[in-house]
Amino acid sequence: MSGTASDNHAWTSRRRAVIDIGSNSVRLVIYEGPPRAPFPIVNEKALCGLGRDMASGGALDAGAVEAALATLRRFRRLIEEHGDPQTDVFATAAVREARDGKSFVRRIDDLGFRTRIIPGGEEAALAAAGVVSYEPGATGLVGDMGGGSLELVALEGGEPRESVSLSIGPLRLMHETGERIGPASETAHRALARVGWLQPGRFQALYSVGGAWRALARIHMQLKSYPLTVLHHYEMSRAEAVSVCELVMRQSRRSLEVIPGITKRRLDTLPFAAAALKALLERSEAQKVIVSAGGAREGVLYLDLPSETRALDPLIEGAHFFAERLAPDAAMGPALQLVTRRLFADETPAQARLRAATCILADVAAYFHPDMRGLQAFDTALRAPFYGVTHRERIEIAYALFVRHEGKGAGEPDAAIVAMLAPEERDRSLRLGLAMRFATSLAPKAPHVLEGCELVRDKGRLCFRAPKAVQSLMGEIPQKRLENLAAEFGLTPVEAYF
Repeated sequence: MSGTASDNHAWTSRRRAVIDIGSNSVRLVIYEGPPRAPFPIVNEKALCGLGRDMASGGALDAGAVEAALATLRRFRRLIEEHGDPQTDVFATAAVREARDGKSFVRRIDDLGFRTRIIPGGEEAALAAAGVVSYEPGATGLVGDMGGGSLELVALEGGEPRESVSLSIGPLRLMHETGERIGPASETAHRALARVGWLQPGRFQALYSVGGAWRALARIHMQLKSYPLTVLHHYEMSRAEAVSVCELVMRQSRRSLEVIPGITKRRLDTLPFAAAALKALLERSEAQKVIVSAGGAREGVLYLDLPSETRALDPLIEGAHFFAERLAPDAAMGPALQLVTRRLFADETPAQARLRAATCILADVAAYFHPDMRGLQAFDTALRAPFYGVTHRERIEIAYALFVRHEGKGAGEPDAAIVAMLAPEERDRSLRLGLAMRFATSLAPKAPHVLEGCELVRDKGRLCFRAPKAVQSLMGEIPQKRLENLAAEFGLTPVEAYF
């Protein structure tokens, strides 16, 4: 996709807020940034447990209602402090199924909100849209585990197909089975068996949405000593996911309490969320689980976008957003893309996309101390909330940015993380980093100088072609860096000015 950002200068004032009133949690997220890749700048949650003690068709728990209203009053004030941006408020399973759900919504709206009670089908559609917004073109099964229900959607090339909403959220399973994990598992299996389109083997990937299933992924990360603690697009094989589910299903609350990063109020529901995930994997036979940070809240924003904005690449849009704020001149990224284009003439479209994102981020560490720029650039690419990118792709970008600042001889910023790359991925990142290192030394923070310049591989030579006016800038440092770049390709460096 194009490396050109859309409507950059409107990003500063463009904020949106979404409030999700779920069966277990009430959450506010305020987003800022490019519409195609909005970044959460406020992310507040309270585990109110609206559906915790509610029987099917019963009333909401009175204490949970008051806790939720107190939380929403706080959210109302926070939204006002952020300039009162457009705010979407929706309530899901517990509120739509409670006999007093509508009266609860009226009390919410008295606070200054306009709340929608969304049906299960719409909740599923929003979850699928949220996954697609973060994983363009995704094909697989979306599973959104809420407190009261599980929404399932089939995706094909980013388009939703069949969907269903099942009342097998962990709160519902706990209530209906007297908090017995065996019967809960059986209940989940029976519900899934009634979904005719959920045929074993149809889906290779299960896109996992929801806080409870993210908590299971976090546990797996810790068991595996996984070095990159970014949940979005974290992958588990089916066997790994089933194993961690079985582990959690066997644990006592006291055993689960010692696991860092797991909210204490989620501990009693976690084994039941694990039982539902295990049942889904056994029914669907999905080969892997991919954790998605996109869900119903992000789906609300995505479905509001015009089609031309939806077609933009969220990784490229996000990279431009960071460059606009952190780089002295955001034009350096597009300039570097042109300089390096013929150097990587044999790249695939996916590799060209990563090169574009890397070049755009080339100067995001410019305002840090020179001794820290490599590490800062590495960490920014590795941990920023970029979308449409796998973990290994993050590492490719991050390692190239580190080399851009530190060169080849500086070692590695985090050996365990860089070791996750295949040798060819590491080599490609190294070469791109060295190419950016050369070009940015020739024209530091001056992208206009690079106009008309290009690096070309041709007949055993690495040729730097540039307008005659650039020749005077080829000092000792850029010349040495050109030699280092050529050596990495096994080529002879040549300069040609016209």
